[in-house]
Amino acid sequence: MTKYRWRDRPDLLARLIDTGGVQTWVSRDIVLKPNEAVTIIADGKIHDTLSETVLKNFAGGWGRWFGSRMGLGSTDHKLLFTMTGPFDLLFLIDGQLRDGTHARGMAVLRLQFNREDCAKLLNIFANGPRLLDRGFFVSLYERELEERVVRPLLSQFDDGMAIRSREFQDGFEMACRAEMRSSLGLAGLTLLKAYCTVNETDVEQLAAYRHEMQVAGDTEQVDADAALAKLERARAATLARIEMESDIAQAQARGEVAAELEHELKNLRKHEASLQVERDHAQGMADIRVGEQDKKLQSAMAAFEVVQQKKQERMRLQAELNTERQAQTDDLQKEMLEMAAEHSALTPDVMLEFLKQQTKQKEADK
Repeated sequence: MTKYRWRDRPDLLARLIDTGGVQTWVSRDIVLKPNEAVTIIADGKIHDTLSETVLKNFAGGWGRWFGSRMGLGSTDHKLLFTMTGPFDLLFLIDGQLRDGTHARGMAVLRLQFNREDCAKLLNIFANGPRLLDRGFFVSLYERELEERVVRPLLSQFDDGMAIRSREFQDGFEMACRAEMRSSLGLAGLTLLKAYCTVNETDVEQLAAYRHEMQVAGDTEQVDADAALAKLERARAATLARIEMESDIAQAQARGEVAAELEHELKNLRKHEASLQVERDHAQGMADIRVGEQDKKLQSAMAAFEVVQQKKQERMRLQAELNTERQAQTDDLQKEMLEMAAEHSALTPDVMLEFLKQQTKQKEADK
């Protein structure tokens, strides 16, 4: 039985497919991993939402169950696949504080689709693409986040030190919950956590991850999936470390002892560093391979250039030789014609033979 795997890259969050007739899917088997669900829509009505655990319990597999459940009466079937585990969206913060100081950072929203609310995604699919990834939701919510949360909040703080405070972090999360609840709810999303970082190194690192994942996702290379998986691990490690630093800062602001958190942060930093070393090594090897390919290409181009130059030189010498030979032939023929004319032997037959010989010589020169 053919297996269908709907999620082929880590940043993909939802997919809607038109199944056509029931018979098409009776012979296929749906593959769901933990934290994934499929919602069945028949003739515009929500039929059911199934998880990985539920699918495993079907006697005879998905195909048999799907065929018997849908029956032959319905004709329009759709399958909505959703990633129901927590995921993070990254938003650039760029604005001004109350004193006019420029502020730049990265906001992180941790969101989740609840299984019971997956069908609400049809509100998005009604006017959107059939594939929804993290980039889509960033584009969907970034303007609203900026106008309803970031700008008003930044205008309440005086300087760069203030936005590193616990008050700013608390204010940001509360504003996100209050201002974004309605629009997130329309898509079946629940806000689990919201926090910011204004550390320049972290902001640049997260922005680089986002760009690299977009480039890797657009690449059709064989190793694109492996590259995306490595980037996802590195990105997750960086976010975990940033989140832990934020939690420790808030705990210290409350006067709480954060020994366990400090120990966990140390381990997170080690893990992040090891992943960075792995990525640097992989990038170094890739650069070496690219360099070797460039050298081979340059060598081949140089060899081709030499061959072309030699060919052109041969053609030039041949042309000069032909020109010189033709000039000698013309001089000889001229003398012969003059001698024939002096002895009254320049008859039409002689002229015809002369022209034939001249034509043969030109063809031989070619």
